[in-house]
Amino acid sequence: MTGVVVSDRQAASGALPRNDFIIETCALTKRYGGVLATDRVDLRIPRGEIYGIIGPNGAGKSTLVGLLGGAIRASSGKIIYDGEDITALPAPERARRGIGRTYQIPRPFLDMTVAENLQVPLFSADVFVSASQARDEVDLILARTGLADATGTAARNLPLLRRKRLEVARALMLKPKLLLLDEVGAGLIDSEVTELIELIRSIADGKTSIVIVEHVIRIVRECCRQLAVLHIAAKFAEGPTAVALADKEVSAIYLGTAHGRVRSTPGTHATPDAPVVVGQTRQEPLLQVVNVAAAYGQARVLSNINFDIRPGEAVAILGTNGAGKTTLANVIAGAVAATTGQIIFDRVDITELPSHFRLRVGIAHCMEGRRIFSALSVEENLLIAARHITQADRKARLGEIYGLFPALHNRRDNAGTSLSGGEQQMLAISRALMSRPRLVILDEISLGLAPVVIDRLYEALRMLRQNGLTMLIIEQDIERTLDLVDRALVIERGRLALSGTAIEIRSDHRLRQLYLGEAE
Repeated sequence: MTGVVVSDRQAASGALPRNDFIIETCALTKRYGGVLATDRVDLRIPRGEIYGIIGPNGAGKSTLVGLLGGAIRASSGKIIYDGEDITALPAPERARRGIGRTYQIPRPFLDMTVAENLQVPLFSADVFVSASQARDEVDLILARTGLADATGTAARNLPLLRRKRLEVARALMLKPKLLLLDEVGAGLIDSEVTELIELIRSIADGKTSIVIVEHVIRIVRECCRQLAVLHIAAKFAEGPTAVALADKEVSAIYLGTAHGRVRSTPGTHATPDAPVVVGQTRQEPLLQVVNVAAAYGQARVLSNINFDIRPGEAVAILGTNGAGKTTLANVIAGAVAATTGQIIFDRVDITELPSHFRLRVGIAHCMEGRRIFSALSVEENLLIAARHITQADRKARLGEIYGLFPALHNRRDNAGTSLSGGEQQMLAISRALMSRPRLVILDEISLGLAPVVIDRLYEALRMLRQNGLTMLIIEQDIERTLDLVDRALVIERGRLALSGTAIEIRSDHRLRQLYLGEAE
């Protein structure tokens, strides 16, 4: 680490006395089977301050906030809150002790008014509250969170920013000593983020401790004096916000440069003028995305996205967590409907086609999170993607897959979820390839895996690339991806911010600005 940023292996100089920390974690660990989601995380959150927790997608941020709030039970380690061991306490009991939290997606009671939503937490209090006292407390919190003019409005009629205000207001009704804000910036435009920052600052009264778990770096930069950086389930660094965000190693984990460079060998890319798909030329786009927008309810995720991919090309979609990369993958694959725009594949408009029809015309989607069928063996997971072909074709395709990933052949009769994380990702990629797609969408295949495993996966992608497979790669690991692809597009908050060749994107100084919240 440079400057005063400290890692778990270093002692922080000038540490506060123990009684000045509202919550502490000691070797906090969470496992899901063979997947390590949180790895021996030690944190000490200063009392009365705003503290940030950041990290790239898959770093373990959501798991950590779930552990602190009690929604997730730790596999091992301790959580000490206000001097008390609360590791085994469930979420409702933690709320009674003064831990409030918000959720990335606001969850109000939609048919209740704003005031009625705020009254609900009062019923969980241990003391009787009179009707007049309840009204006074509700009015105070409404004024504090900028909702005084919406008292009688039904929650379902609130726009997204005001729903987020309501989410914070409901948490404040518990009079928390510790407030956990989980991805409150998700889905907001710049002007709304500005309002949200003002709200967070206004509720920082020096008594309420606030933890912000966030991918919108601007919120952390402008609100938090101290922060911790998570990477691959562990605490990577912590220290003053400005120093941590300027640290080269912190930049490296966001930009995917925290590992050795793996360059493509000469000749692995198809030559620009070589036909790599029968009946098509490099000049004819295989996929066209035209003015595409998408949303989840009120949350605007994509706006006016335009690009194309030609046969045999490998194109990367880059951007920070929450930028809209996975939503774009889902829109192209048909899992999420575009609100406007067109998806054109091989000159045919497929915008209205469901996902299973898109698979038939040649679009395969290796989704984030692997999605292995737990009740099926490795080979059954593969064959489910090749049900409508002859026995001879199935055998041939299995042979190709096992040649690409020999580990799957060795464990073909094992249950899919008995595999290691890396083997499960090999299986997820292979299942997408079993349909012999003309375009494969690979979404975050390196997520949560060790560098040596990621290297093996990218070796396989290079072989596929050399054989002319058209690929759209959505990825956090920038350097590995740029070493593989022809072109890259960078999305920021649902909009196309940068585009160019891999060389152009790598050398563009705006890339770091976009990833670390420094762009104007």
